[in-house]
Amino acid sequence: MSVPAKKRKKPRVPDAVFSKICMRLSKGEALRPMCDKDAELPSWHTVLRHVREDEEAYKQYREARVLQSEYYRDEIIKIVEAPLPADPKLAMAEVQRRRLEVDAKDKFIRQLAPSGVRDKPEDSGGAQGGTLVIQWGQKAEPPAMIDVTNAIDHVDE
Repeated sequence: MSVPAKKRKKPRVPDAVFSKICMRLSKGEALRPMCDKDAELPSWHTVLRHVREDEEAYKQYREARVLQSEYYRDEIIKIVEAPLPADPKLAMAEVQRRRLEVDAKDKFIRQLAPSGVRDKPEDSGGAQGGTLVIQWGQKAEPPAMIDVTNAIDHVDE
């Protein structure tokens, strides 16, 4: 008796709705507030379960998050280039506030796309893998093995 093939589950989030979510993510919106405010969207928890269970959804979501990181890079530039208040005390306070905001966004960017916009580990040149071989001259023979099994017995007593 043959076992019936496993039926493909109905996706938790329809493709059109998921594409809309990914488009909004790539434009800088945050997932949870987006889903909480829009009655047409499923809960953010349902979206994340869908991403976890469906490989194609994961790829699309991952791409949207990488594009979101580019949006935040542009936001950081706006924050840094904005003019400061004329009052020196207010300017110093504003510098500190901006520093916190920029640091938080920069950390978020590094988490979203650690390998850059292509999100390919081989492009990063980091410590993600690979083999480092350093070789020069001719290949040397390994040193001769020394038998030390009896050496311990003849130690000065």
